[in-house]
Amino acid sequence: MITRARYLRQMLRNETRDPKRLRAAQFDALERLVRHAGTRVPFYSDLYRRHGVDVDNFDAQRDVLTLPFTSKHLLRAAGSRAQWLRGGRAGVKISTSGSTGEPFVFTIDRDHDQWRKAQYLRPYLRAGRRFGHKVLRLTAFPERRRSLLSKLGLLREWQFNCATPAFELHSLWRELAPDVLQGYPSALRTLAHFCLESGRPLEPAPRMVFSDSELLMPDTRALLHKAFGTVVIDIFGTYETDNIAWQCVHNDGYHVATDCVLLEIIRDGRPAEPGEQGEMVVTVLSNLRTPFIRYNLHDLGQFATKPCACGSPFPLLTRLDGRADDLIALDDGSSRTSMDVLGRLDRYTDLVHHYQLRQLSTRHFELLIVPARRLDDTDAANLIAAVQESLPSVVVELKLVDSIAPQKSGKRMAFVRA
Repeated sequence: MITRARYLRQMLRNETRDPKRLRAAQFDALERLVRHAGTRVPFYSDLYRRHGVDVDNFDAQRDVLTLPFTSKHLLRAAGSRAQWLRGGRAGVKISTSGSTGEPFVFTIDRDHDQWRKAQYLRPYLRAGRRFGHKVLRLTAFPERRRSLLSKLGLLREWQFNCATPAFELHSLWRELAPDVLQGYPSALRTLAHFCLESGRPLEPAPRMVFSDSELLMPDTRALLHKAFGTVVIDIFGTYETDNIAWQCVHNDGYHVATDCVLLEIIRDGRPAEPGEQGEMVVTVLSNLRTPFIRYNLHDLGQFATKPCACGSPFPLLTRLDGRADDLIALDDGSSRTSMDVLGRLDRYTDLVHHYQLRQLSTRHFELLIVPARRLDDTDAANLIAAVQESLPSVVVELKLVDSIAPQKSGKRMAFVRA
């Protein structure tokens, strides 16, 4: 815990440093990581030899684009060859939720485990959470074990399954009287609808609301703000990379933790310009046991063209658009993101508990709706028209359903291909 506290203090100090110094430190860390991986991790030694990467003379600023991309598929296939097996003490096993397919298990060293735990806490503390605040968190895999810190009244967190009925969560909130509400957007959405429709707001009102793990759509953000009366702060990360970027209270974009990761936006094999959409490629700078170097997340994003009003030295992602392999493909060869299409449903938050757009073909879609109330013909026509604003040449069939099943990870997908 002492190591974690030291790392957390270091991270918070970095948020006041000069951007040029942060960038120089980032390049230094990347050079050390590439030399380490290229000489001590068999997967990277072979990969870099095949691609002609000279790890001994690697210059991060000059040579970063010469490093080949990696992926979950490649690292999973490599198995123990993707690990530094002489890394000292036994490592800590990390397992992904498997929301994109087969679960991915990898190992990190204990020092990086303390770093990543500090990295997890950082966005919340940066946004105003205090060590003494109580948190009610909705997640697919709740932990019941209380930490030593929580027993001392610090970092207290009560975790509940995101499928817990909303009326039960409402009662738990009144009983526990938390300060902070945190969870998957779809789970928070269900609770928000309950509060609005029953006329029973959360009491005491949340000081802060954080969302994570799913794509936060504009209509969900608006609904949560209406129900809970506070700004919603979204956090972006993965099991492999931990928290990469987060919003502040200005909601201008997502601040990228350049002291933890190198984040690139790649379009057609080249770095994307600010304001240009591309795939996010991440290097985790401090994971020596299982390095993730130029690891393609297959998530879409873009860098902002101007800094955030908060004055942070970190670069800003202006928006997140979901996964690259979840693009909506159309008959004319063009594509749309689910954010572009479903973001237009923000006018109808009072009509819809949950929704999912299913692509049956390039010309035929189903819009599954869990209605918040009885929908008349005008309501149905408006929902279809909202989707067809971005997809004017397709057929959209509205289907009213009682529920939309989440994935095994507990996440609900806004768009799927049938």
